[in-house]
Amino acid sequence: MTLRDALNRSYNLLGVGIIVLSGLSFFSDLPAEIDQLPHIVDEVLLAVLAIVALIWYFIGRNKYSHTIMPIVFAVIALAIKVLGLVLEFSDANDRGDEFGALVLFVSLIILLVWQYVATRRLTQQAQATEQVADTVRAR
Repeated sequence: MTLRDALNRSYNLLGVGIIVLSGLSFFSDLPAEIDQLPHIVDEVLLAVLAIVALIWYFIGRNKYSHTIMPIVFAVIALAIKVLGLVLEFSDANDRGDEFGALVLFVSLIILLVWQYVATRRLTQQAQATEQVADTVRAR
């Protein structure tokens, strides 16, 4: 595994891992809200998103690619929780857990964008260092 692969894998695992963990944790709210169909929509959608993200991570070489897909998953998760907030807005008890999720996913998006840029920069630096080392070895 190259340095680029390791950096990309850690970036992708961070994003997908948080999506999967949040999907599992919010899905645990399902039994408490099962009696009101509109209130379970966001939990089910987030669980489906977690499964899709996990499958994406393990298919082919996706885990090693420098891609915006973890950011896309986080934006979709944020949209799902905004939908949940809209659907549950009339019930003060149910909408309370949506605010923490909004903070989580906005923070995750900021972190992933920063990591995406930093990973690209680190990869470019590593390539430049490898090229210099190859040139020195060739002499």
